[in-house]
Amino acid sequence: MQKPSLKTLLAWVSATAVVLVVLAIVTVGLVDKLVIAESAAKDRHSAFLRAAATMTRALHESGGRIDPGVIKKTAEEILELRPGLRRLSFFDLTEHAGRLIWSSDAGHAPDMLPASELAELKAGHSPSSFDDSTADHAWLITTPITIDGRTIGALRGRFSVAKFDLIAEQERERARLIAVAMVVLTCLVFLVLIQRQVHRPVHRLLEAMRRAEAGDLTSRSTPTGPTDLQEVSRQFNRMLDRVREAMEEKEALLGEIRDFNMTLAAKVSEAKHALEQTHAMLAEARVQAERNEKLAALGELSAVMAHELGNPLNAISGHLQLAERTLDRTQLQRHLGIIRSETNRMVRTIQTVLDSTRIEGHTRSLDINAIIREVLALVSPTAEGQCVIVKTDLSPDLAPILGDPRALHGVVFNLVTNALQAMPQGGELELITTDVLGSPINGLIVLHGSPHLTAGGVRLLVRDTGVGIAPDALARIFEPFYSTRHHVGGTGLGLTICQRTLTTHGGRLAVQSLPGQGTQFTVDLPTAAQHGLTGERDGSE
Repeated sequence: MQKPSLKTLLAWVSATAVVLVVLAIVTVGLVDKLVIAESAAKDRHSAFLRAAATMTRALHESGGRIDPGVIKKTAEEILELRPGLRRLSFFDLTEHAGRLIWSSDAGHAPDMLPASELAELKAGHSPSSFDDSTADHAWLITTPITIDGRTIGALRGRFSVAKFDLIAEQERERARLIAVAMVVLTCLVFLVLIQRQVHRPVHRLLEAMRRAEAGDLTSRSTPTGPTDLQEVSRQFNRMLDRVREAMEEKEALLGEIRDFNMTLAAKVSEAKHALEQTHAMLAEARVQAERNEKLAALGELSAVMAHELGNPLNAISGHLQLAERTLDRTQLQRHLGIIRSETNRMVRTIQTVLDSTRIEGHTRSLDINAIIREVLALVSPTAEGQCVIVKTDLSPDLAPILGDPRALHGVVFNLVTNALQAMPQGGELELITTDVLGSPINGLIVLHGSPHLTAGGVRLLVRDTGVGIAPDALARIFEPFYSTRHHVGGTGLGLTICQRTLTTHGGRLAVQSLPGQGTQFTVDLPTAAQHGLTGERDGSE
């Protein structure tokens, strides 16, 4: 069964969260309707009808006539027994149709009943209306007072629903808590999915790569997790198969060369002793040279791949750790976007090695500041973890440069990564971009650059406050496989790749460092206009 992709997982979790929130909102609406519209309505009518029955009995006992004293006394008793009734008024329906006889709050009671209510009362109905003009919401209910089949008056009351408003608010608060709990539950499910579908497969792939880097070319990565990570595992396995086949071919070739040398030595032994010695020395020298060249090429290929894949995987691991510690959906989306970008970068790197023995570049007009921001987004977890303060001073008016975006991204990434590794206990990392207008370059010049730089260009300074580099090692840091950090996994290829990339782009490179005072790398690149090109073109490094 095919595993879902990262996009499918995100879509599923988002849809679940939306459905849960909508259900919570609908629940709040239903609770409001049931509590206010139904429960309050039933309670108000039954309570007020009982109050009207009490008034009817009192007037019947007083002779069946309208007695203001009896009305006042009975109304006060009703108001005392039923605190929900805020106001009671009695209207005459005999001689003075609809005239107010008595009210507990005469200042707010109408002098006459509206004609519409009079009509309903004469028909034997009890009209009611909801009053929300004040903070104390209430129902206005009017019911006829009938004695011996004759309607003599109408009792009108204002029945407060404040307790029902309180109940409704409590229900709404409970519904809001349920909605929050649903969202939190969705986030927890999302974190579990990330742990099982992304973090574990990436950890297995990293373990397989470490075994391969240690020399175990039989190591395999089991394709698990989303389809994107499965494709990375398959590409990694195919790369190891190719490397293993290359080593087998190398061994076979070396065996053929040894057989040929033995045959040649047997034939040369028939010649003079001096020529025999000379030919033997030449043959041995040739075998040794070929062996060293092939071993060096194979070692460089393996180390380059480990280096090129190790940096993105470290960035992925850092952002996964940050994603596990945050519940902010925006931050989660940002970390997952960076993880997807670095995964695609590894797939492209491996596919490039499989398709060709040389790196095909795509040259176009670039903004060096945009590349710097992309790199800083990748290494931000590492910088924060090491307590490194990152400062930037990027000139906004730089002219575009011409180059391969992936190759120049690798140059900036290697320089920034080296700087962070030089500050394991924290420090300050500063990146500056500016125009090159004939300004001198400080430090040891490694590359003098293209003649185009004499007319100006773009300069990048990468400066750290790390441990620095000793003078005797400063001239060797660009040699292949030379590293001052072999004990922490340094391959000695990062600066070599930077030097080759800048050579291809016609760039200038210098380094300045003192032990204990940090290091500064200076990179100058010609602009696209100096190349005579402002559009996009294809090329190779």
